[in-house]
Amino acid sequence: MASKKKQRGITGRHLLIACLFVAWMGVIIWRLAYLQIVKHEELAQKAARQRSGAETIAPARGAIVDRNGTLLAGSIDTLTIKADLHQIKLEDFPTVIKGLAETLGLNEKDLSRLFQSGSKDLTVAKKVSPEIAEKVRTLSENPNPKEARKFIGIKIIHEPQRQYPQGKLAAHILGFVNKPELITKGAAGLEARQENYLTGKAGKLFFEKDSQGHLLTRADQEALAGATIITSLDSVLQYKVETALAQAVEETKSQSGSAIVLDTSTGEVLALANFPTYDPAARLGGKEEDSYARRNRALTDPYEPGSVFKMVTYSAAIEEGVVKPENKIHCGNGQIALGSRIVRDAHPYGELTVAQALAKSSNVGAIKIGLQVGKDRMFDYLTRFGFGKKTGIDLPGESLGIVRPLNDWTYNSMGSIPMGHEIGVTAIQAVAAMAAIANRGTWVQPHIVKRIVSSDDERQELWKVNPETRQVISEQTADTIKTMLTGVVESGTARNAVQLAGYTAAGKTGTAQKVINGRYSDSAYVASFAGFVPATSPRFAIIVVLDYPKGAHQGGQVAAPVFNQIAQAALGDYGVLPDTDEYRQKIAELQDEFRAKAKDMTKALTASPTPGKVAATPSPKPSATTTATPATAVAKATPKPTPILKLPMPKEPGKAVVTAKKAPETAKPQPVKQPVSNIPSLIGRSVREVAGACSRAGLKLKAIGSGLAKSQRQVGDTLIVEFR
Repeated sequence: MASKKKQRGITGRHLLIACLFVAWMGVIIWRLAYLQIVKHEELAQKAARQRSGAETIAPARGAIVDRNGTLLAGSIDTLTIKADLHQIKLEDFPTVIKGLAETLGLNEKDLSRLFQSGSKDLTVAKKVSPEIAEKVRTLSENPNPKEARKFIGIKIIHEPQRQYPQGKLAAHILGFVNKPELITKGAAGLEARQENYLTGKAGKLFFEKDSQGHLLTRADQEALAGATIITSLDSVLQYKVETALAQAVEETKSQSGSAIVLDTSTGEVLALANFPTYDPAARLGGKEEDSYARRNRALTDPYEPGSVFKMVTYSAAIEEGVVKPENKIHCGNGQIALGSRIVRDAHPYGELTVAQALAKSSNVGAIKIGLQVGKDRMFDYLTRFGFGKKTGIDLPGESLGIVRPLNDWTYNSMGSIPMGHEIGVTAIQAVAAMAAIANRGTWVQPHIVKRIVSSDDERQELWKVNPETRQVISEQTADTIKTMLTGVVESGTARNAVQLAGYTAAGKTGTAQKVINGRYSDSAYVASFAGFVPATSPRFAIIVVLDYPKGAHQGGQVAAPVFNQIAQAALGDYGVLPDTDEYRQKIAELQDEFRAKAKDMTKALTASPTPGKVAATPSPKPSATTTATPATAVAKATPKPTPILKLPMPKEPGKAVVTAKKAPETAKPQPVKQPVSNIPSLIGRSVREVAGACSRAGLKLKAIGSGLAKSQRQVGDTLIVEFR
């Protein structure tokens, strides 16, 4: 019996063990099946993440350049050291911190506080040199695998950084990015408007590592840089405009100022400036003055234009046949009553011609003419010229201006709007309207961007400007208004401020009272001047607006002189030919003198006593009368019958290559050309001054570039001058 019990006990234990073994095996098999079948995909991905990875390569943001290729905004590649604390063990922190501090020259305590800040993605150092970055890389390539693995979370990232090499130049046009060192997104100006073209396409860095964190393989998908924005801006002229505007704002103690230079026929913005301004690379705070400095007031801030708006009133009247320039109009001895309201002129005028009323900026005259036009037609022309709607310039933040619906106009409105009150315009709207008159009645949409091209070697054109155009008044009316606006400069409110040697100019002054607390102020004004040059063949439309000047505040006193300064710079830089009668007369005198000298030389040659031998003849030198030629001008065109000086316009503004040539004489034989070698140094002179000096010295001129002369050399009878 005992033997049987013992045998049964052994059998029971064996069965128990067997059952436990089977159960254990079942659990293992179930677990393996669960991991291999149910969790296979998830675990495979996790394993792949541990041995491989991918990092984003930020693309270089596209460049912004001026019309001549000068870089205004660009990006450079910088190296940044980052730490991913998800991959670094807490016990390895001291080793990693010490290694980084020694390699990067950082303070260990500061680095320790950074590692303990709670963030898992740390930026350890920016703008690291390639040599230092290579030393950091060797930390994770330590021969000791255990030590190398501690630095597995340290990464070297290539990051483009936005730079503005011209500093504050054209800041309101360029705008800025919200994080200049990280290139995330444009926040203003062209940086924001052209975001889609500038951004580019990010690349990828794919890699695999072993269990110790050592790099096994890597593959790069290159980032594609953003496109290049080619603007219509002239950086040299932009600098001169900004300088002149800043000086005017400071001298007049104005709150702010704006100035724009527009190509009258193409609508290209050659310069656009605001003051105060800012540095697009600087991180400004949220203070009110910072926001004010960043605002592109030439587009965003409507103001009452005052008498500048009279160009629309008179254009409507001439176009509709209401008046003619020679018609007489009585200006009420300086006042007119509109119900209980009395409008006064700055000076009491009686009977004037329509042209004189515009030149002298009579408010009474403008109101009387406006009443004849009528509010319906006045509203029509107001909108034709682009007021009350955006010009469509390719910059963000443009204002519509302020134009009330026609149904809201009253009889009193016609006592305000014709003289530029009860309406708000922006500087870009006003200069575009003035350019339409200069362009024989054709309004052209102002724009900044000319072309957009790819950043690769092919430079593929991605976009090209096609500005909107429309005929707002007839060519005949535009020519009439142009002549009347010339009278403003020659004998009207701008006669003492706009004086360009060798050039005619046309334009209109504006002095508008600011509205403060709902009423027109007697001490706060907006002074402006809008016009174009040269008047006979307009090339540039220019506007200057000064907000709240202290002391002298008339447009002719404070804004017109700035216009004069900007116009002189533009005409000189672009080699525009003078057009005044006085200058033509002096060129005619120079022509006659050269022709007389040529005849004398011909007689001397034909009267030579020895056949085959030419008598020595001194080089012809112009008489003292030629020195009266304006030093700041170049000849536009010499009078008929035979021009002797021809300065062709450059095909691409800003890259003038001008050659002054003597026309061939009809008399034979030709006079012997004697190279002149005693011409003085012309370094620092403008294109106009150099051309004038060459013509007086009987030399041909080959001018390269624009701006001021920086070098000169004579080859035969040709003077080669390089400008910058």
